[in-house]
Amino acid sequence: MRKYKIENKNLCSCFLIFLFSNFLIACLSLVGCTQPLVVKYDAKFGAPPISLKEPLNVFIIPYTDERNVQSKKIGNITSPVFGIDSPELVLAKEPAEIVTNAFKGQLALAGFKAKIADNTAQFPDADIVIEGTVKSFKLDIGPKDTIEIEIETTAKDAKTGTILWEGKAVEKDSRFAGVMGNTRETVSKYISSSLAKVVKETLTEIAAAIEKTRPHSLEPVKEEIILGNEGRLALNTVPPQVQIYIDDVYYGQSPITIELAPGIYTVYFKLTGFKSVAQKIAVRKGRVAEFSIILEKE
Repeated sequence: MRKYKIENKNLCSCFLIFLFSNFLIACLSLVGCTQPLVVKYDAKFGAPPISLKEPLNVFIIPYTDERNVQSKKIGNITSPVFGIDSPELVLAKEPAEIVTNAFKGQLALAGFKAKIADNTAQFPDADIVIEGTVKSFKLDIGPKDTIEIEIETTAKDAKTGTILWEGKAVEKDSRFAGVMGNTRETVSKYISSSLAKVVKETLTEIAAAIEKTRPHSLEPVKEEIILGNEGRLALNTVPPQVQIYIDDVYYGQSPITIELAPGIYTVYFKLTGFKSVAQKIAVRKGRVAEFSIILEKE
């Protein structure tokens, strides 16, 4: 009889632990449902087709919010979203802060030296100054999700104050969530990918303007469309038979075409008797990025 009682006590203890664990999980789930949405910006989708020839310092003045309603709320939720138990879509950070950090991260991945500061005195070595406003940043979750992001940007020569480019980029899109419905993660990715399109369009225009005034600093990377999920990188050099390394892995000698997963890669060009060169080049899904370079003798 004593053994029977001990076994029952153990069963009761396990059952109580099980109930308590599920209670904690339920509480944590409820807390997560009420927390603001964290947008994790993925810079690989916003990579502009450019390549730097030399370092450029970019100073970013934080973007300002010029929406009609300046708040972290960006829309309404009328269809279920797993992980969000609220009729409003609220972000963890202000849209203007998200935009500013997106531009900084994108520029850094492209090879620029980018910094954020409140005034130009904090960044005296700047070559380019970028600033702008958020005109629209909204996403309504419903039977059909609708998103709209509009950003105005101005790029200036930091030394002369000359405006290199100014304009706006707009992304408007709608989609059905699909049979699995929306989750916190899918909503975050939708915002990130939409913002990346705006950032890419903006930086592509800015890069073209910089290339006109500083042809020695950067150049566009030519692209063509291909089938498939991978991307290709076509490299040509003068002189030929230059050793090609990508992220420290040897791929062969130029001219060469390499299939790569979408992303931003550091390509090294090495040849005895010539100065080695490192270039950051973006590879995009279903595209061929063509890049040519002339190496200088040592």
